[in-house]
Formats: sequence, C-alpha cells, structure tokens
Amino acid sequence: MEQRVLKLSQETGIGAQFGGKYFCHDVRVIRLPRHGASCPIAMAVSCSADRQMLGKITKDGIFLEQLETDPARFLPEVTQEDLQDTPVVQIDLNQPMSAIRAELSKYPVKTRVMLTGPLVVARDIAHAKLKERIDAGLGLPDYMKDMAVYYAGPAKTPEGMASGSFGPTTAGRMDSYVDEFQANGGSFVMLAKGNRSKAVTDACKKHGGFYLGSIGGPAARLAQDCITKVEVLEYAELGMEAVWKIQVQDFPAFIVVDDKGNDFFDLVNKPFAGTPVSLKK
Repeated sequence: MEQRVLKLSQETGIGAQFGGKYFCHDVRVIRLPRHGASCPIAMAVSCSADRQMLGKITKDGIFLEQLETDPARFLPEVTQEDLQDTPVVQIDLNQPMSAIRAELSKYPVKTRVMLTGPLVVARDIAHAKLKERIDAGLGLPDYMKDMAVYYAGPAKTPEGMASGSFGPTTAGRMDSYVDEFQANGGSFVMLAKGNRSKAVTDACKKHGGFYLGSIGGPAARLAQDCITKVEVLEYAELGMEAVWKIQVQDFPAFIVVDDKGNDFFDLVNKPFAGTPVSLKK
C-alpha cells in the first residue's frame, strides 16, 4: 500500500513539492480517528518546517543548515504578575442575552473576559441543520437566541470527568451563517478561535453582536478547569457534531469583534505607518 501511495504522490503533479515528483521519498500509511465531517482518506505532505532548511552541495561535501533546537529561548519572559496586570471582566452567562450584550458593549476589543454559565455548542453540521430550519420558515430554536454559541465539539469523556477535551474550532467556517442567524435573533455572542471575515464584523455592527476569541490548543485544560457539565440538546445522531449545552466556570476569552464594527485583528494587521498601534489596555 505504501509503495502504491508513494508512486501516486510522485505522479500526481498537484500541490506542494512539485506534486511530489522530486521531493517525495517515503510514505507512511496510518489509521487514525477522523473528524465526523472530514473525508475518510487524506494525503498530507510533511510540515512546512521540514521544507525550510537550507542546504548546499559543493566539491567538499553536503552541508545542511543547523536549525534552532530551542526556539522558546527567543520568547519574552511572561510572569504571573504580567498576566494579572491585564484587567479581566467577569461575564455572567445566566443573564438574558440582552443583558450579556449590554455588558460586553461596555468594553473595547482585546478586553479579556471570563465566562460563567451556559453555552450552546454548535459547529459545521449543526449550523447547516439550523440553516435548513430557517429556509423552511421555522426560524431558529430558542437555545440559539438565549445562549452564546461555542463552535466546538467534545472528545470522549474520560471516566470520572465532566468532559473530554473540548477546545474551540476555527470560526471562519461559520462566517457565512452569521448575518442570517443574527437577523433571525440568534448567534449574537459567538465563541471560537481565529479571525473572522469582514462579513461577520459588518453583521455584528448591524445586528449588535459579538465574537469572542478563545485560545486554541489547551482543549484538555479547558475541559478540566472550566467545563462542569455537558449534555446533548439536539441532533444526537450526529455524535460530536450534535448540538450540546455545557456549563462553564471562568472560561477564558477575549473580545475580538464588537457591536460597533471593531475587529481586534484589524489592529494587529494594520501596517505600522507612523505611530505603531498599542495593544495594551
């Protein structure tokens, strides 16, 4: 099987590394768990980090660049005191949605928040199902109107734990739903990771919504430290892609898009012409 895939990757002519014609020298076929919405078979090239090393061949031999073995040494030291200098706003999710939005509206983008209370969890397939309801004239269910929505899906719950790993998924895949969902009274507060398109910023300004950015990576820590209860609300047959309800305590996030048309990533990406933009409060 691996020899067949090696030959295929060398002859495809599509993608990075000239389709594998010159640089695909080995292949491994492995069986892994897959996302419920993903294709069953994937071909992946090696990480780009493996393709950035410099090398040269001379009459004296073959020379490869010595790569940094401890890149973390270049990071600035961050102490607990540094983190405590950043104001944290507690957001009670047990309030009506109008009160949650009014509270978030008091603060600028980049504000650090801690969320406590219920969240509805819905991601790709659940959003498609909810769109079908709107198209059929049924509107959105109350849970999309009454609770903030977390784009995520749980891993298997270990014995004795409230939840398995439960980190945010990339928000951009749900961008196309936001304006229509908010026009139908839902998705006013969204929680996920990554930046959003201008369409989302415009929708939040138009309808009074917010996008909160969670932290990508610590899914197990979020489950262990912040999630106290998990239950299925709807579409249980979808497994991990079902609509869930979770209870969270001090769930960390940041205001990324507000109801005034501001997007934190615009500040980060703005060219440093003249005076640089300060990201400190």
